[in-house]
Amino acid sequence: MPDNPAGLVVGARAESLNKMWLRVLLLLLCALPLGSRAEPAIGIVTIVEGELFATRDSTRFALAEGVRIVADDIVETAAQAKLARIEFSDGIVLDIGPNTRVLMTPKFPGERGGSRAAKLYVLQGWAKITVPKSLASTGFASESFDLSGVARDAVLNVEPAASAVFAESGELMLAERSKGKAGAAVKLKSGEFLTRASEAKSVLAQRPAADFIARVPRAFLDTLPTRAALFATRDVAPKRLAPITYAEVQAWVDAEAGLRPLFVARWKALAQAPEFRKGLVAGLRAHPEWDRTLFPEKYLPKPAASAASASSYR
Repeated sequence: MPDNPAGLVVGARAESLNKMWLRVLLLLLCALPLGSRAEPAIGIVTIVEGELFATRDSTRFALAEGVRIVADDIVETAAQAKLARIEFSDGIVLDIGPNTRVLMTPKFPGERGGSRAAKLYVLQGWAKITVPKSLASTGFASESFDLSGVARDAVLNVEPAASAVFAESGELMLAERSKGKAGAAVKLKSGEFLTRASEAKSVLAQRPAADFIARVPRAFLDTLPTRAALFATRDVAPKRLAPITYAEVQAWVDAEAGLRPLFVARWKALAQAPEFRKGLVAGLRAHPEWDRTLFPEKYLPKPAASAASASSYR
């Protein structure tokens, strides 16, 4: 018989409590949405008409209404999608058109000339941004234009051939970007339209061009009520699809120079995957930041002259 049976009872109770808390912890972890992170949600997907995807870390997910969005998520719509909406916790609303790619809270680690804070970055496609008056100073970024001071509604279209901004309702401040640098900010009045083809000088008009009106997503023309309250107590899990492929994220790997280092850090481990590495090597001229990751031997210190070579000069 042990000398301290009371101590064993206490120890047994402690072990039982530890096991109970471990079970509780496991239940809590299992209750978290698939693909969730420690970061708090910054917004909720409230409308999905068509296919909507997110890249979180290095995994791709299919999104549905009620899914939470977190910082650094890449959100993309399919070419046949009609509309997706994200309502942010601060009251900003983002409507996304077809064939659109958006990065949440970009960090711009390679940005020259200081900070470039932005709520989101539009790489390609259509985005309609609705901003509460109290948040007019919030920034929104793209390769061609950075927006701030959006008084109410702004529509941004980013395409390889040309980009355009429409101050649909209220004024906004716009800074053109060229070769990684921002120009002086100009004000667009309500109803004005600015377009720019590649690196050419932008053109300002008093109203949108006819071809822009013909191409703008029809859903952008409707005034839709906010829906975040419908999902306040419903945390919908995204559907895990598969690890990303190089083709799915190549547009981000080849993005503007100020943004590219972000993806080197994010997807560095994938440089060892054969398919991903093959794509990186083939397109290295478009993303030279990956050279050190792909060929680290090139950056090793050069060997010192051997003692034998040195002695020959004595």
